[in-house]
Amino acid sequence: MNNITRKGYRFVGWYIDPEFTKRINPGGVLPHTVTLYDRWVPEVYSITYDCNGGINSRRNPRRVTVESGLIKLFPAYKKNRQFVGWSYQGDLIEFLPVQITEPITLKAEFKELTTIAFDTDGGGKIQPKSTNEFGFLEPFRDPRRLGYRFKGWYLDPKRIIPFHFDLPLKENITLYAKWEIERFHIQYHLDGGIASRKNPKTYTYFDETHMLLPARKKGYRFVGWFDPRGNPLSEIRERSLGDKEIFAKFEKL
Repeated sequence: MNNITRKGYRFVGWYIDPEFTKRINPGGVLPHTVTLYDRWVPEVYSITYDCNGGINSRRNPRRVTVESGLIKLFPAYKKNRQFVGWSYQGDLIEFLPVQITEPITLKAEFKELTTIAFDTDGGGKIQPKSTNEFGFLEPFRDPRRLGYRFKGWYLDPKRIIPFHFDLPLKENITLYAKWEIERFHIQYHLDGGIASRKNPKTYTYFDETHMLLPARKKGYRFVGWFDPRGNPLSEIRERSLGDKEIFAKFEKL
């Protein structure tokens, strides 16, 4: 009875109860007919990490048993090199295989850092950037384009699939900037008067010049429109930028 085997387990003895509290002595005589229960414990196998000149993650397990289940592997680190994955028996894996029944060796695979190019579609030029050692592009300042609001980076030329900085990149790619025409707001300070409905409430950098029509106030004469510094203002010129505050000035009749 001592020659029985079970792959991935070590036999520890026969018991006369299913709770494994009463173990029989080898060679002992049983007083009557009983049911025997075999008890097994998982063997513990070592995991060797060949980090290929890098540094292993402290979160990776050092030992495993046949009962360990699916275990996620964390990347190794190597300066100025990007981690590709752990190689096991010729395949790249992200999780330890289940039901391991022998010691195993994993090898860290690295490659050159991924390079990202940028299509700004008329915005300021951005030189190509490299990801960090874990394949992530570090956040940087958004590009600028006169008259437009930046809407983010996209993975495709049609600007359908958005890119997020928490997305690891494994291949050299181009990111595409998406824009929308920026609309600026105009706030009128009327000092109790009424503005013409034909005066614009918003405008864009690409609009033609908007001439400002006078406001009116009962018992007063409209003097003109003024900017916050007190300078006269009669129009919103084409190629203007930014939200605006405009003040009406009146004189009592």
